[in-house]
Amino acid sequence: MMRHRVVPLLVVTSGLFSVLLAVAVNVATGGVLPGALRPYTWMAWPLVGLLAVVGVGLGWWQQRLAEPQPGRAVAVLPHVPAELPAAPALVGRGAELAAVRAAVEGGSQLVVIAAAPGTGKSALALRAAHDARDSYPDGQLFAALRGASADPVPPEAVLVRFLRALGRPDDELRGEVVELAARFRSVVADRRVLVLLDDARDAAQVRYLLPGGAHSVALVTSRRLLSDLLGASVLTIGALTPGAALELLATAAGPGRVSADPEGARRLVEACGGLPLALRIVGGRLRMRAQWSASALADRLADEGRRLDEMRLADRAVRSTLRAVYDELGPGERLVFRRVGGYPGTSVGLAAAAARCALDEHVVAEALERLVDAFLVESPAPDRYRMHDLVRLCARELADDGAEGVDCLDRHLGWLTARARAGQWLAAERENVLAAVHAAVGAGLAAPARALIEAVHPLVTGEAEHSYRLRLWLSAVPVAQALGDEPFRIRALRWVSHSYGMAGLVRLELPAAQQALEAAELLGTDVREIALALWRVGDAWRAQDRFAEAQAALLRALELLIGLGAVADEIEVRLSLGTLYNTFLHPELSVPVLSRAVELLPERESPERGWALLGLGLAAELGGRIERGRELVAEAMGVAERIGDELLRGYCLQERGWLYVRHGAYDHAERDFRAMLAIFERLRSGHGIGSAHTALGDIADMRGQHPAALREYGTAMAEYERLGLRVRLGQVLLHRSAVLRAMGREQEADADRVRGEQLSGDAPVHRGPAVQRRPGRPGREA
Repeated sequence: MMRHRVVPLLVVTSGLFSVLLAVAVNVATGGVLPGALRPYTWMAWPLVGLLAVVGVGLGWWQQRLAEPQPGRAVAVLPHVPAELPAAPALVGRGAELAAVRAAVEGGSQLVVIAAAPGTGKSALALRAAHDARDSYPDGQLFAALRGASADPVPPEAVLVRFLRALGRPDDELRGEVVELAARFRSVVADRRVLVLLDDARDAAQVRYLLPGGAHSVALVTSRRLLSDLLGASVLTIGALTPGAALELLATAAGPGRVSADPEGARRLVEACGGLPLALRIVGGRLRMRAQWSASALADRLADEGRRLDEMRLADRAVRSTLRAVYDELGPGERLVFRRVGGYPGTSVGLAAAAARCALDEHVVAEALERLVDAFLVESPAPDRYRMHDLVRLCARELADDGAEGVDCLDRHLGWLTARARAGQWLAAERENVLAAVHAAVGAGLAAPARALIEAVHPLVTGEAEHSYRLRLWLSAVPVAQALGDEPFRIRALRWVSHSYGMAGLVRLELPAAQQALEAAELLGTDVREIALALWRVGDAWRAQDRFAEAQAALLRALELLIGLGAVADEIEVRLSLGTLYNTFLHPELSVPVLSRAVELLPERESPERGWALLGLGLAAELGGRIERGRELVAEAMGVAERIGDELLRGYCLQERGWLYVRHGAYDHAERDFRAMLAIFERLRSGHGIGSAHTALGDIADMRGQHPAALREYGTAMAEYERLGLRVRLGQVLLHRSAVLRAMGREQEADADRVRGEQLSGDAPVHRGPAVQRRPGRPGREA
């Protein structure tokens, strides 16, 4: 039986024995029992004898408990220490707490919780220790080892205090650390003791403080990965999830503060990056400033330059916590931490990190791995590294103190540019390019940023890249402004307009094109630049189905380009103009324009030849020459398949589908329209997706499948509404009006017809070909 349970039992049993013995002796020597018990008077002397034997047994039992077991010397613990500090509220760490409990209950005698500073590892360890107290009744010992400070607690000082807390005399509190550690292990060898060692510096500081017995357990927290402690169960923890972070913020801020301003609270959580220390500090500031809203504090944290200044409350500060860990590092790790820490983007590769540091890759790799062990750096993949946002801000501050940051960014820009010029485009660096360009403007490195944009742009190919291309050229506009380079700004605006158009954002496509044209005309020194801007404006008007405006701009651009002898650009403008004419059912105008484009084209196959053939095929079909139209569309399809142009192939499928419709081959037409839809969904072309669903709706209507037609029209309308294509939306409404009328839903049909006519205006309402979206180009020089 456990000693802590036996001792109380002996006390109770001994007291009961004393009472019964007194009664028995009294009766045996002439005393009288109450009336009901007098018949049992004869049992008095036998009971005295029995109780005497029990008394001897109790005395022997007590003696045995006080004696050591054979073969071992056990020190009696005169004191049962209970040193655990209060555990703070633990939020969002249920899985981690369960992991610690499972390790302890599974027999692990040493559990190490390793994590970055401020992640709440001490709170987790304290909660786990408090939960396990009842299983360790012989004492709970606690020591704050101050491993992150410049003066960590020596293990001998901890051992002296532990032995004193366990009641050892003063003469046992002297000696070397090895002797003190042996004495500590002897005292607790057969006891159930829990030891919590908080903020350990390294394994050497911890080894002497472990109880060692089979019935005890040690919990250790550290800001380093203590992987060289034999038999340890090592658990690592990271930042809180957004939901858990919000819950912790609400707990720290007090009742009602988060619910009163949920959007501001969300921004605070985002600024803290899920770091519990930062969340507790920010929440505490809200609690102390009852008049502040969460949004007001979030506004103060929005400025990265002052964010760490704001994350301070009393003696707690995120900056000092992080810098304490930095101060522990060696000179090499400090240099790499500072120089890598300001990297642009979400992560940095080893080669780029070495370029930033101006050091050999092997040296940088070793330093980064040591920083990973110190939880200042994460490694999401081999040779790839990243930092928590607040850690990165600390590194950036340290670098900026010596102007290292600008030099590192300059080297990083140069490395990215060299890789791009060599055609060695890494997918992992895509976002870093944009972030580097953005950072370069503020750092006075606009010229290297421009060089990077120009090197990367040729590598951003394919119609599916329009989103990235848009962001690249949007970042180029402030670069041009910082350089005072107006031609580069005009070029950037043209590409921004084109990218908006390819993304289907026609409402934004036109203003950017108009800005480019206005700037080019104001500059007035480059006629070709004016022509290219006019071309972009014409394409933007064409995307909105504005015939007169688009024709005027495109014809003026064509005139200037013919005068300059810019044949390649002339071909592109002719393709845009031919598409405009076909869309508005003017084949008599499109044929001469597109025929001349074919004459100017070289013999080799190209996307331009495919688009010209497709346009001529549409014109032939619109003019009633169906067989010739079929031949030209088939020829355009062949070009698209041979050169792998998916966008061209998608529109060839559309027009071939309508040729099938003319012959009543609805199954073949639907097959082509669905193949077209798959292509445009893959390319994320909103205009093409809308066209495909419209065509599928028309097929369903022709087959009398009215509910299916309404579904397809509804999807097309949602796409056109998202893109802001009012004319196309109006045309689909008119198609849907006819279906609703056929279904007898007259009131809905009338409403759709009225709105459709308002939106589509004078645009031709057609069911069939001439609805392609030929993408305009902003200029071949880019």
